[in-house]
Amino acid sequence: MATLPELNHSDDATITTFGPPFDDTNADVILRSSDRVDFLVYEVILSKASPVFKTMFSLPQPATDAHHTPQDSRPIVVLAEHGRVVAALLLTIYPPTLVSAGAGPLSLNDHIAVLDMARKYDMAATSRRLLVDFEGSEALRNDHLQAFCAAYGCELPEAAKIAAKASLKHPFTLDAIGDDLQYINGPAFHTLWKFHRACSTAAVKAISGHTYTWIPNIWWSSSSVRCRCSKIGLSLGPTLSYWATNASWGKYVDRAVKALKTHPCSEAITDRAILLPSYQVPQAEMCGECGRQIAGLSEFSRYLGEEVDRVSPT
Repeated sequence: MATLPELNHSDDATITTFGPPFDDTNADVILRSSDRVDFLVYEVILSKASPVFKTMFSLPQPATDAHHTPQDSRPIVVLAEHGRVVAALLLTIYPPTLVSAGAGPLSLNDHIAVLDMARKYDMAATSRRLLVDFEGSEALRNDHLQAFCAAYGCELPEAAKIAAKASLKHPFTLDAIGDDLQYINGPAFHTLWKFHRACSTAAVKAISGHTYTWIPNIWWSSSSVRCRCSKIGLSLGPTLSYWATNASWGKYVDRAVKALKTHPCSEAITDRAILLPSYQVPQAEMCGECGRQIAGLSEFSRYLGEEVDRVSPT
């Protein structure tokens, strides 16, 4: 999404024109935001993007107000949304246009407000583009928990789903949430907690039991190491071929299962801190050949992580 210029209008009674690209004198409709910023836009673009606007423009239009000069005597649609929210929505439906640079990204509240506005005006295609912007936004990365609560409270299920998925990348414990807990909506928190529990259950089930049918046969060695090291057996590939390997692999899986109970995502089990203990097994417990095989543990963890993300409930 393009960055937005700051809106400077200290006098609330004053009507301000947003500026490029919504200052075209040939435009045939004026949208006025709640903070009295005018956007000069084209009826045809709004009608194509929104059946609500299309219906609105098919009805007799109200007269303009006394604030406008004769050259501005075009229909005025007064909106309930703030100017930054209106601008964000219009920039999504308008053809790419150069916009003044310098403003920062949308705040979390603005993201939620523009998604709510798109729903209000039945802009299905626009909503999909806005959801993509929301999914990659700095606001979501910085505050996934508040993002979920805001989307949940505004009954925006797709945005709530995106925020819930983003929250999986963070441990869901009271210590991790900390002081933010006092600002959280109770029903939203309960819903997110149930989602995390479901994801954790699915993830733990996926990697427990030492049977990994999704790991390709080409990845692992067909011959088990013959040594006196403590071993575990893994069943790999669609044919469940048996592979005996050093016990340090099993200890890695145990740590991964523990991590997934509070942090059910691939990042949790591919983390260096989870892998490192298996690389640091004393030489007395791991022969040279087992030591060479352990180099494949990182790739093994990646396969497990991909499956964890795949089985996560939607």
